[in-house]
Amino acid sequence: MHATKRYENFIVFLAPLVNSLGGIAIDLYAPSLPSIGRELGAGPALMQNTITITLLFYALGQLFFGIMADARGRRPAVLLGLGVFLVGSLLATAATSIEMLLLARALQGFAIGACQVVARAVLVDVVKGPRFYVAIIYLSLAFGLGPVIAPYIGGLIEVHFGWRYNFVLYAAYALLVLTFVVAGLKESLPVESRRRPLQTLGGYRVILADRGFRAAVVVLGSSFSAFLLWNVFGPHIVQDVLGHDAHYFGSTALGVGCCYLTGTLVNRALIRRLSPDTLMWSGLALFLGGVLCITAAPQTLSLTPLLGGIMLIAFGQGFIFSNAMARSMALFPDRAGVAASLQGCLMLVFGSLASASVSGLDVESNLAIAGVFGVLLLVSLSGVVGARVARQASLA
Repeated sequence: MHATKRYENFIVFLAPLVNSLGGIAIDLYAPSLPSIGRELGAGPALMQNTITITLLFYALGQLFFGIMADARGRRPAVLLGLGVFLVGSLLATAATSIEMLLLARALQGFAIGACQVVARAVLVDVVKGPRFYVAIIYLSLAFGLGPVIAPYIGGLIEVHFGWRYNFVLYAAYALLVLTFVVAGLKESLPVESRRRPLQTLGGYRVILADRGFRAAVVVLGSSFSAFLLWNVFGPHIVQDVLGHDAHYFGSTALGVGCCYLTGTLVNRALIRRLSPDTLMWSGLALFLGGVLCITAAPQTLSLTPLLGGIMLIAFGQGFIFSNAMARSMALFPDRAGVAASLQGCLMLVFGSLASASVSGLDVESNLAIAGVFGVLLLVSLSGVVGARVARQASLA
């Protein structure tokens, strides 16, 4: 009994550690985008696409490793994922061309799909009772802290050491996580519980047919994109256009991330007194307020209203994202793993499309940036309305 409790404690520590790799993988090197572009001869749009390709392969990785984790086990899936991430990090460290960097980022994105899938799965397998819900909070915080602190750390590394050392840190962190996995993780999926790939694919078909799930994915995708986009085009605006350094951008990203975390914590405090619908509509109102704030200086690129509006938008996403995810996961309690894998994949595909679209636009004025966020607000609104209609139809 003592040994079982000790292993459960280890998993409560290990799962967030594994999940945190996905949290830093997108944002750590974001402050270095301008300097990487100058060294490798790539423009801002192409450099922003290094984030797009990471998101796209992250989505594919979730599907691949979701099937592998159910068919072959949790341990082989996470070992393969961490190994691929380490290879991608080392390749990026030695990159001499933009093509080589894009390949490295694709490998990193694909690999972190394993981290998110396996981190959730081992908690479900090992941790039971009320402690499971505590462990899920740790899992979410570990992932959510990545986009908050990673750009700040990446900015410091860029200023003092250069962009390649961001990828050295990626490799070192992956090696640390891999050491803990090799040393302590036991296979938690019994042989008799393993599913053939076709069985998993059949579950995807059932979930995708649900109108409420599709509407929730639209909300999640637009909310994720709204939080992500500052790290996509922000480095170009802050460093190339306005002339600040990478550390300055990292500080702005830290502020945006803290606003998102604060919104999430306020949402958790209010969820006992207000309905999820009320909180999501409040988040949409904050989203609209942020868009209007950005337009305070429409024809110029003014950082004060721009950053103030983006921070307000990020605060609003703390109300929208968690409630949309909870609603989505509640639809399929008997297929939670498959639903989470598919949900994560589609959300990331949405984010990669948004990132690719922005990289092809001229965002050289506050009005243009407000237009981008305005489109995401309308998409979020359509998803919230669609989810409500689907719920009403299911009750009729």
